[in-house]
Amino acid sequence: MQKLQSKHETKHAILLNHRELINKAYVAGVSDYEIYALKSELFQFHPKLTEKSQQDQRKRKRKLNEAAHNASVDNIAEYMENLPEAKMDNVSPLPRYWEDEYEMPQLYGSNLSSKFQKYQKEEKTTRTFIIPHSSHFYNHNVDQLTTLLPQLLPSYDLIVIDPPWRNKYIRRIKRAKHELGYAMMDNNQLAQLPLNQLTHERTLVAIWCTNSNIHQTMLETELLPRWQLRLLHKLRWYKLNTANRLIGKLNQTDATQKQPYEQLYLACHARSDVTYATNLTQTELLLSVPSIVHSHKPPLLDWLRPHLQLEQDQVEPNCLELFARYLQPQFTSIGLEVLKLMDDRLYDQIIKKSQ
Repeated sequence: MQKLQSKHETKHAILLNHRELINKAYVAGVSDYEIYALKSELFQFHPKLTEKSQQDQRKRKRKLNEAAHNASVDNIAEYMENLPEAKMDNVSPLPRYWEDEYEMPQLYGSNLSSKFQKYQKEEKTTRTFIIPHSSHFYNHNVDQLTTLLPQLLPSYDLIVIDPPWRNKYIRRIKRAKHELGYAMMDNNQLAQLPLNQLTHERTLVAIWCTNSNIHQTMLETELLPRWQLRLLHKLRWYKLNTANRLIGKLNQTDATQKQPYEQLYLACHARSDVTYATNLTQTELLLSVPSIVHSHKPPLLDWLRPHLQLEQDQVEPNCLELFARYLQPQFTSIGLEVLKLMDDRLYDQIIKKSQ
């Protein structure tokens, strides 16, 4: 994770390294000789450097510079110029293991040891899933979250939500191959989630949202008040290829069209102190090379940890992720595909000699 300073001293962007952040979290505190790291092949967005694409890149950079003072595109041009030199690895494509059918009953699991554990599931073939330390998970429909409340903590310090917003892309996927599309939820279903029963006055809530004006308006005007949350900050996560260029064109005339970014909302309890986490607004935007797996969001805990206000003598935050598709230490993860991206075929096994 790297801070990119703006010309305006009080503003900056955060450059996230999804793979590095996850691998660092998985290894921290592990004493066992056997550790696992996400494969680098999952983060390979190589640009096609044809003469035409190079011309397009020059045009895009010129357009970005022309629009640098346009609030609709943040200060993305300035930050793009300050990105470190890109490191491009030549790796072979990885088989799309994440597209294999995922059949899992409702189950609960946890790993409170200081080593990696494995869970094997007998399907058509035996599949092995990696369980990192200090993690809890429920392979469970978030739509039925109320039934899990007695098994969860009374409240959490950080809650991350990546709702399955209704969108055309997923509808197309489901028509082509039903098992690849997750179950979308409409806004009324999301409003019924008992989120207000899982927060305290110092809880920080991060919510991923599409670029749909309908979803954003619903989130701001109905969902946040229904969950007793107050909006702290709204920013964009810009997606880069491995050459540190945006993965697609910015559509400045119609923000509802496909864009190289997604929206992230940061909220707190409606009764929290008015000064709580206000310095988060100094972060104008996030940038990272995304996973090639659809909706595999980057981890946010390292960035948000300094802003969390924990109980006295509390060392680690209690975190919750809803609609999760992978596990993280210090998190209770809930979702219908909660182990989908913990498939051991997506990880390198590394032998670490104990000191």
